[in-house]
Amino acid sequence: MANQPSPNQVEFSRRDFLATAAAGATLALAGCQEMGSQSGGGEQSVPADGGLDTGGISLANFDAARKRAAAIVAKMTLAEKISQFGIGAPAIPRIGLPGFNFYGGEGLHGLTHGGPVTSFPLPLAMGCSWNRELIKQVFTAVSDEVWAWHKVNGQGLALFSPPTVNMGTRDPRWGRIGENYAEDPYLVGEMATYTIHGMQGDDPKYLKTIVCAKHYICNDTDSDRFTASASVDSRSFWEYYTRGFHACVTKGKVFTVMGSYNALNGVPTCASRFLLTDVLRRRWGFKGYVVSDCDAVGCIYQTHHFVPTGYEAAALAVNAGCDINCGSTLQTYLGQAMDKMLISEQVLDRSLTRSITGRILLGEFDPPEQIPYSKIPIDCRESKAHRALAREAGRQSIVLFKNEHNLLPLDKTKLKKIAVIGPMASVCHLGNYSGSPQHLVAPLQGIFEVLGIESQPSYSKMAANFASMGGSPQVVGNAEGGEDLGYIKSGSWTSYDKVLFSGVTELHARVASQGAGGSIEVHLDRLDGPVACKLAVPVTGDWQKWVDVSAPISGISGEHKVFLRFSGKTGAYLFNLRSFSLTPVGPIPATATKAVEVSVALGCSIDGTAQASDIDAVAKLAREADVALVFAGVNQAIDAEGHDRSHIGLPGSQPDLIKAVLAANPRTVLVISSNAPVAINWEQENVPAIVGGMFAGQEQGHAIADVLFGDYNPAGKLTTTWYASVDDLPHFHDYDVRKGRTYMYYRGKPLYPFGHGLSYTTFEYANIELTASDLKPRQAVGIALTVTNTGRVAGDEIVQFYVHVNGSKVQRPIKQLVDFARIHLEPGETKTVSFALGHDEQALKYWDEAQQNFVQEPGKIDILVGASSADIRLKEAVNLVV
Repeated sequence: MANQPSPNQVEFSRRDFLATAAAGATLALAGCQEMGSQSGGGEQSVPADGGLDTGGISLANFDAARKRAAAIVAKMTLAEKISQFGIGAPAIPRIGLPGFNFYGGEGLHGLTHGGPVTSFPLPLAMGCSWNRELIKQVFTAVSDEVWAWHKVNGQGLALFSPPTVNMGTRDPRWGRIGENYAEDPYLVGEMATYTIHGMQGDDPKYLKTIVCAKHYICNDTDSDRFTASASVDSRSFWEYYTRGFHACVTKGKVFTVMGSYNALNGVPTCASRFLLTDVLRRRWGFKGYVVSDCDAVGCIYQTHHFVPTGYEAAALAVNAGCDINCGSTLQTYLGQAMDKMLISEQVLDRSLTRSITGRILLGEFDPPEQIPYSKIPIDCRESKAHRALAREAGRQSIVLFKNEHNLLPLDKTKLKKIAVIGPMASVCHLGNYSGSPQHLVAPLQGIFEVLGIESQPSYSKMAANFASMGGSPQVVGNAEGGEDLGYIKSGSWTSYDKVLFSGVTELHARVASQGAGGSIEVHLDRLDGPVACKLAVPVTGDWQKWVDVSAPISGISGEHKVFLRFSGKTGAYLFNLRSFSLTPVGPIPATATKAVEVSVALGCSIDGTAQASDIDAVAKLAREADVALVFAGVNQAIDAEGHDRSHIGLPGSQPDLIKAVLAANPRTVLVISSNAPVAINWEQENVPAIVGGMFAGQEQGHAIADVLFGDYNPAGKLTTTWYASVDDLPHFHDYDVRKGRTYMYYRGKPLYPFGHGLSYTTFEYANIELTASDLKPRQAVGIALTVTNTGRVAGDEIVQFYVHVNGSKVQRPIKQLVDFARIHLEPGETKTVSFALGHDEQALKYWDEAQQNFVQEPGKIDILVGASSADIRLKEAVNLVV
């Protein structure tokens, strides 16, 4: 008892702590306070007309689950309660509570798991489909595969994504821009809502999985996310940054929200009662649990220095409404916080009841036969149906940027020779938070298949471009450009088709290891086939510090399938593998002539400097071809989690490569395959055809080839503004959207506007009609128009409905998206498209700082319908009555 503080010491510490917390709350509320915000820790009761609480869960079943959870918590000792605040909650055998992992991985665009698993396009790519139902189908497939793996190996059902809805998409420099769907908050909310519905299911008693809306909130710079404080004015906060999260909670019924690393107006988000209780629970009615980013609770005192100690940070976080710590701060320090009277056991009980309610709703404590999702077959994992869906999602995500003189689609019957060039052609880039599918289709492979050409055997392979795999490997960004194979553990393997061994004397591999090192066994034709050689992999000191290793080979000839079997320290990540190649004696045998000959050349790496001789060689290939296809873009070596861009152009020698190819062949098509928008100004001015967009999933090669050769008519539309230069952007850390951010406030000329995307056909908009001239309270005005396919091929059109508020006393958006519809039209077909503008539409309101609430102003509202934000085809007006 000698170390026990005196009552006066306790009271003084507690008083200081509460004063610190109050000061922090004042800082947050000064910028973003809402009218009617309450203090204290109570929760808003579910309204009688609230419908479903989360997913498809009925209110009665939710209340029953919450009571069961509270009964479990009541049986725990204080120490047992504190042990449950991490993502890896240990078992409590005394009360029959099994252990539970609140981090079952990620499902951002497919489960992060070794194959078989399906990897769909990045969210920013899928957003370009503007297809709500497609999004739901994709994430129904993802959650099916989560459940299938759960049945196979106990894969966790509580995930940390999707959806990512923090609005870093406002600026193309954000390192994680590929994770969100759009720069428009309404579109983000729609896509996220359908994502959640696909993942959490619609059963009235059980959640299919638990998914997480992240990163709450204004975590929109990544290089400094652990220390940054976002300075956000109240209008930007309420009108822009909150809307995606609001939709996730109120429409999507998401069960988890992740508190971010950053601070908001000086207060770490995971320490903000205003964010986690006043806004999230009281205003929006959120009933799930809040988890911190890893270890965002520790950042409260370690990087933000908001309070000086871990126990104060722990108390602040849980009092504010953070229920689970990804990290160890809560488990380590909540006991001290209790001793110092900074938090009550009642508050701990409240948080634990929330998290255990989620476990009950997943069916953890019920017989499997009662849970409908337990009947999902395990063979759905990377099934033909899911791969077909990935191909369709890839096709719908592709954007036709430019098509001068109708160069596209290419006519296979009129081509004799094609040059395929560029660093993005031969690797199937998946992007961050990707699983490891067994079947990857790179653009080059897709072109071969659509032309009926078998892939040719070669003496070298990129490790990331495997045919199949087993175990832990994942494709990761490479510092040398392109991608490599990482997360390799002992016992895992990959395979590669059509490797030529004729005349070979050595096998070389490019490897890096910050881990344990290990070895690679090279097997022929099957996983347990003859061993061609074995390579030792040393520790190089870093996952991106690359060295070449080699081993002799003799007595092998012909073409073989190669299996690489990895071994080393059990349980550890061993090394990364960049590529392997075989050294032949003499010239490489010529390939057989095909009806259409395809010449292939890298030309340059993604961000490296090419030799003049390499560029000249590529130009020669292009000059001899009927058409040249150049694949360019950026990957995680350029921007990624924890790494924002400072420039937005194509890096390295890619611009020089494109210029050389175009000079050699005016029939050049640029295909963008990227994880972020790129400023291709010279290319837009000079290259006749540009197509592509974001990383389009494991079937991207098929999807891109389908578009290039006319087997699919592209209809994707951009969901972000593509700027011509960083000079067109505000300061990266400026959160005031009214200072020229997004299509809503940017008055310059972008490279490509929000909503842009062409087609192989044309569409005519006509006959707009409104059901009323006045929009009165509690009413809606209907808008109807016709769209006709005036071209020769069938196609989809994405009809976009915007409004503009006239005569406001404050700055309002130039235009703002209200709704959209994706429709299919045969040649000559006409369809009527209908929208409704409700009086309560968010785009008709603004946040009044004096009243601390949303308000409307009476007056004229422009009704704008078109093919993009910059291509308005029809205009009408309605009078808003307030």
